[in-house]
Amino acid sequence: MLSLDLSTLKEAATAVALGLMMGLERERSGFERSQEGQAAAHNRRESDLVGAPHGGLGARTFALLTLVGWISVKVGGDGLAMPIAAMAMSALMIGLFYVKTNVSDRGLTTEIAALAAPLLGMLLTRDALLAVATTVIVTLLLLSKPWIRAWIPKLQREDMTAAMQLLIVFAILLPMLPVRTLDPWGVLSPRKVGWMVALIASVDFLGYGLNRILGSSRGALMTGLVGGLVSSTVVTVTVSRQAREDPALRGPGQVAIMLACAVTSLRVAILAGVVGGSVLVWPLLLPMAAMVLVLLGCSGWIYRAGRRQVGGEEMPVKNPFHLKRAAAWGLALATMLLVSAAARSWFGDRGLMVAAGLSGLADVNPITLAVSSQVRGVGLPAATATMAIILAVGANTLAKAGFAWISGGRAFGQRLAVMLGASFVAALLVAWIQL
Repeated sequence: MLSLDLSTLKEAATAVALGLMMGLERERSGFERSQEGQAAAHNRRESDLVGAPHGGLGARTFALLTLVGWISVKVGGDGLAMPIAAMAMSALMIGLFYVKTNVSDRGLTTEIAALAAPLLGMLLTRDALLAVATTVIVTLLLLSKPWIRAWIPKLQREDMTAAMQLLIVFAILLPMLPVRTLDPWGVLSPRKVGWMVALIASVDFLGYGLNRILGSSRGALMTGLVGGLVSSTVVTVTVSRQAREDPALRGPGQVAIMLACAVTSLRVAILAGVVGGSVLVWPLLLPMAAMVLVLLGCSGWIYRAGRRQVGGEEMPVKNPFHLKRAAAWGLALATMLLVSAAARSWFGDRGLMVAAGLSGLADVNPITLAVSSQVRGVGLPAATATMAIILAVGANTLAKAGFAWISGGRAFGQRLAVMLGASFVAALLVAWIQL
């Protein structure tokens, strides 16, 4: 039985507030469209323009719709007859309004949001927090129209395909993978390999998205910081080639490469922490910080001396995620899991270090995830895993110096090799002191 108390009044006021949240956005959207129409037709009266795109579906209508949904549950009690009737009447009136006021360039967004309003009022009686959160999401979707329209021309079919494939990996493929290990060392779990591949893919996809948002032709700072998330190798080869063609770009190119290597080091530390846990974070933190600080210090010194930007050629960064590439990552990661475990089993820690160094020359991600997973899975000492990761990152950094020397010439690569080597030595010294 209904009673007039403070909690009931508070719930009713919340229902009205939820409707106002959506309705005010629709009201503002209608006003903006009417302003555009006013600029195109000066002879119309302002009273005819304001609210014309949405007619009566404004703030008050939305507030009443959510209130109707709330009242239907309160009056109907545990039964469904009253909420169903309220929803049907709301849908009928909204449909008739749409047909009566339909114009050629009008969509259904406002009407669909209006249909959601009574449902949100009903939801409020069951879970107030969920109702508020859902209303915020709906309002954000309504607000996002200009951003979506601005980004749709920039989207490529490849981007949408890659995003769907990434969702397939997380929602379908990962739950199907077996958890049990398949090797004598107990390190090769298909589910674990799948999660680590998905983790790498997500980070790469994020970097690619930032690259698309900020643009692919940037200054030295953004080239290094954002490009390092996608591929520090691509950054190295691209800016090295630019520096060979234009000697004035040697300094900015070196800045971009060192920043990309710094981002790679931070990325490796984060991946290792996510997979290996806090027991690996602290031993790895200081060596990686030393490497990053040296790289940032050297790049800052060169940047202040030059203060020019890498310009002209765009970085040829493609979408980093495809199912075939994910399968290749999974194969590489599974191989490194087996190689690192076997090397340590047969040759001790020295065998693991050699495997880490050789793997890092090609790609630092597989060996990083392999040894990090063994810290949590088979009890690999954190100090040993830390040294293996540092050797892999150092080998990868020195490989970048080699790429820069080959692509950009001796004048470009020599100083860069010294600075990258210094960052590697700094990380080794800090790790050795920790031991």
